[in-house]
Amino acid sequence: MLFFCVQKGGRKMNVIQNLVSPSLYYCKCPYAMNATRIVVHNTANDASARNEIQYMINNKNEVSFHYAVDDKEIVQGIPENRNAWHSGDGGNGVGNRQGIAIEICYSKSGGARFDAAEVLTAKFIASKLKEKGWGIAQVTKHQDYSNKYCPHRTLDKGWQRFLNMVQTELNALNGQSKPAVQNGALESYNGFVEITYSGADGIILHSTPSWSDSTAAGVVKKGEVFTVVGRQLVDGVYMYKLKSGKWITSAKEYVSFRTTLHGSTTQTTQAPKPAQNGCKYGVGTRCCTNTLSVDSAGSKVYRGEWSGRITRVIPGAKFPYLLNNGTGWTNDTGIDTDPNVPR
Repeated sequence: MLFFCVQKGGRKMNVIQNLVSPSLYYCKCPYAMNATRIVVHNTANDASARNEIQYMINNKNEVSFHYAVDDKEIVQGIPENRNAWHSGDGGNGVGNRQGIAIEICYSKSGGARFDAAEVLTAKFIASKLKEKGWGIAQVTKHQDYSNKYCPHRTLDKGWQRFLNMVQTELNALNGQSKPAVQNGALESYNGFVEITYSGADGIILHSTPSWSDSTAAGVVKKGEVFTVVGRQLVDGVYMYKLKSGKWITSAKEYVSFRTTLHGSTTQTTQAPKPAQNGCKYGVGTRCCTNTLSVDSAGSKVYRGEWSGRITRVIPGAKFPYLLNNGTGWTNDTGIDTDPNVPR
């Protein structure tokens, strides 16, 4: 195992070399490579950088990567002039054949160690960009090549947030002042957000406007819809504030924002009317519901959280209550099982 130091722009980056044996080049890195980009990954386990590299160079699996970075160390396992198998885009894919693969450690459990590993990785990537004369456009993610949700925890926390971290470090290496952290005040922003990401791991909710793992407050899956009551800039990326008080990413790769689910958003101001023809609730009743359909027949039903006023009632319909003249249709079950209180 060899320790060496690279110095770029006045910053020393200590890198540990534990390179794969040339006898395993045939399966780990069979092709010469002229790198054109960096490809970021998360390890999806809680091993250290040394253990990640040691395991990779000791087996004969056609899975390989150039560097692993944890909260303290950067370890290299594949020479940069050889390719690695990491992007899932085939034997001639640009990710596998032209990308320097960097694995960020401790992504399974996250927490402070992972946060520190991300910081060190951002510094290391910036040093590589400086070394090669590249810009932020050369920083890519595994997902760009095979549609795998990787680097999963970095994506959960916000990909643009991570790119901002790298850019800040690169600016410092280039003698530019570090920009102030891009955080804003809560803005008025109303509508609905639907989860469009189909991965089994889902999208993380946060208890506060923060990307930190310490604020994780649940996971939501594709098809769920939530009421948005505001948005806020967090580390240069917007997060939506939900009616429940929780926060979620605004990234278009994972969620879709809309002002309504169906039809107009004009709200009625008339007073509540008595229930009619066997319906439990009448026009004008304020309510919260966790079930909403695009029509009274229930042809497409969403699960999530909504609130408003009943503006129309169709007795006998599967979803007889129209919210807010067009938000969507709900029923007794959706209203009665929602834990929220109308405001």
